[in-house]
Amino acid sequence: MAGLNKGNRPTGISALAILELLGGVLAIILGLFLAGAGSSILGGLGPISGIVAIISGLFAVAVGYGFWTGAKWSWWLAVILYIFGIIFSLASVVVGSVFSIVGLIIDALLLYYLTRPGVKSWFSV
Repeated sequence: MAGLNKGNRPTGISALAILELLGGVLAIILGLFLAGAGSSILGGLGPISGIVAIISGLFAVAVGYGFWTGAKWSWWLAVILYIFGIIFSLASVVVGSVFSIVGLIIDALLLYYLTRPGVKSWFSV
């Protein structure tokens, strides 16, 4: 498996792996709820929101697993997802959602962290 003979996993990557896994599982649970009972709460958007949450949760679980094992694909997937997060946060800020600034800052910091030499070497990128 990737990452087993590359030395110690960076502490930040261990923390991110756990957070991604937990967040992914919670997103999947929320998605299942929204897809089922959500139609009575959100009208026609419940099932659609549920499917989006389930897919997002599956991506998060995959990234978390890949971070834990040091899989190169997980680094690339996370970089792509964080860039999309930055783009969507910027678009939300432009249309007036100040709460998206927090997401923008978090995604930017995570992207910065993933590009540090020690982190990149863990993923062999």
